[in-house]
Amino acid sequence: MSDQGPLEIEMADVLFYSAQDELYFFTWLKDIGSVSEVFGQGRAIYAVVDRDELTFDDALEFISLFRRYLIPLPELKRLEVPKISKRFRDPSAFWYSEVFEVTSD
Repeated sequence: MSDQGPLEIEMADVLFYSAQDELYFFTWLKDIGSVSEVFGQGRAIYAVVDRDELTFDDALEFISLFRRYLIPLPELKRLEVPKISKRFRDPSAFWYSEVFEVTSD
């Protein structure tokens, strides 16, 4: 078990186009296996993620959710934990430059 507690992923100013759209967002977020809690504070939504339960598939779900709702991906750098780091930091992955804010020269 990790001695680093859970981590919080922030999603600020998420725009919903209908009540159903909002429902789908929260359903998707809560269905991510490592998410133990979802709460709001001000104009932000937070997902509490259990580091020990986080899988690479969970990280892909976050990437998909963030891209679908136009949430900036750099917040997802926080998902880099040792057990998924090698795959998550793959420079050939479609999300790599967005998550790790890499620019091409």
